[in-house]
Amino acid sequence: MLRRILALFLFAAPALADVDGDIPARLVEFGVICDLDPTDRRPEPGTVSGVLNLVTQSAPFDVPSTQVPAEIGLSFGIRAKLAPDAPPGDYRMVVTHPPMGPQGQVLETWSAGLIPGDPALNLFTFEEGWELIEGPWRFQLVLDDRVLLQQDFTVTPKGTVPAVQKTCNGDLIMS
Repeated sequence: MLRRILALFLFAAPALADVDGDIPARLVEFGVICDLDPTDRRPEPGTVSGVLNLVTQSAPFDVPSTQVPAEIGLSFGIRAKLAPDAPPGDYRMVVTHPPMGPQGQVLETWSAGLIPGDPALNLFTFEEGWELIEGPWRFQLVLDDRVLLQQDFTVTPKGTVPAVQKTCNGDLIMS
C-alpha cells in the first residue's frame, strides 16, 4: 500500500509542473476505474458525444496508472481539489487527445464541478468503439486561460497494461 501511495506522489509531481501558482489547486489522485456506472447524464456541447456522464464523486481509482488500455467500460482521469480559499469561477476540465469522431475533434471541455475545499472526480469513459483512440491524452484543470494543473495519460492497445488487465479482468491477460 505504501508503495502504491509513494508511486502516486512520484507520478503526480511532474503533472503539477508549469501551472499557474496563483490559485492553489492540487492533483489528489489519478488513474483507471474498472467499471463505473453513471448516476445521471447531462448535455455537454464541449464533448464529442455531446453528453457528460455524472458519477459518484467518491468512486475510488482501481489502478494508479498513466497507461490506459483502449477497452470499452474503462474510465480514467483525475481527482483534483481547490484550496478552501480559492476564488469562485468557471473551473473547466480540458481533455486533449488524438483526433476523434467524424469531425476529428482533439479537444473536449466541460465544467469541472469544483467547489473550493472539496475534491472532484473528472473522467473519460470508453463507451463506444470510435472513442478507443490510442495515443497521448492530457487532462487539464483550467480557469479562464490559466492551466492550474495537468495530468498526461497514454492510451495503448487493449490488453497491454498488465496491472489494469489483472485488476479489471482478473488474471486474464490478452496478447
